Amino acid sequence: MKNKLLLVTFPVDLGSTSYAERLINTFKDNVDLKVYCFMPQTQEHRPKTSILKYASIIGKRLLGSYELQKEVWQARSEGRKILFQGITPALFAYPAISPGSSYIVTDWTKKLYEPILGQVMSSAWQTFIHQRVINSQKYVFCLTDAVLAEIAKDYQMPLNKLKKARVPFSHDLNLFIPSPDRLDEEVRILFVGSRFYYKRGHLLVSWFNNQCSSNIKLTILTKDFLKNFPNITIENSIEYGDEKHIQIFKNHDIFVLPTKCDAYPSVLGEAACAGLAILATKTALGAPEIIQNGVNGYICDSQEALFNQLTQLVKNKPLLESMKINSREFMEHKFAFEPVLNDYLNCIFE
Repeated sequence: MKNKLLLVTFPVDLGSTSYAERLINTFKDNVDLKVYCFMPQTQEHRPKTSILKYASIIGKRLLGSYELQKEVWQARSEGRKILFQGITPALFAYPAISPGSSYIVTDWTKKLYEPILGQVMSSAWQTFIHQRVINSQKYVFCLTDAVLAEIAKDYQMPLNKLKKARVPFSHDLNLFIPSPDRLDEEVRILFVGSRFYYKRGHLLVSWFNNQCSSNIKLTILTKDFLKNFPNITIENSIEYGDEKHIQIFKNHDIFVLPTKCDAYPSVLGEAACAGLAILATKTALGAPEIIQNGVNGYICDSQEALFNQLTQLVKNKPLLESMKINSREFMEHKFAFEPVLNDYLNCIFE
């Protein structure tokens, strides 16, 4: 008899939606899986969200919490383990949770960005409530070292209840295949992400405009509306996993993310699966999970340091080609399907 699992997903943006799909693809053939999507297609709260809009979001989640709690009660009656994608669905299911019977997988908390942004993002009462929810779980699966350390520090979660887990990128390894060697001299750079200015895409455009070589090409994939930049390819209507999406990754050499702050941009893993060299700022907190400094890319202390490194890399084709090969090999080794799956199953069904 298969182990039984209820996976509660929380797809509030493109990153969390693709991660939910990865979890489903990982578990669906290996456990008796039920999936409940809590409040799909709602926008996660951000620092600049208006008070009224934030109140509306919370109100909708409160209304949806009753149905979520019914699903959790039903799952418990069926003998299912319960895995929450993120802290928020665990919070709204809290009245139906039996202590030590459920699990959270996360790359983010409300306090994670506070040291980077220099602002309070979680009030004392929010931190207290989240601490209660987090500590009621049997284990919390942390996708980065940064979030593991932060939960231990700010939410006083015992280290023996914090488990380091990997994003299941095995589907991406099958989807994104590196391109064959090209004979041209072009160096093709790729940026992917909504919130273009927050992720500092405009700084990449400025760097590109200062380059003298016609062999350097830049492509931007974003849902944001951008003005036309001369000599830059902008794609606004690409969906994850469609043929054009796959081909764009396949046809590029370097992925660049000079972001102000991100938890675990899954696009880093997608780029590595496709065999791209990767440059990111250290404030992309998931970068150490994907990037080996000097081997398949660089994690840089600042945007300035990143663009200095990029300037050197585009001039060094042999190093670039080596990094591209190393990216793919690293993903095949670290994110092979069975070990990643067992990270979860061995803890959930121990």
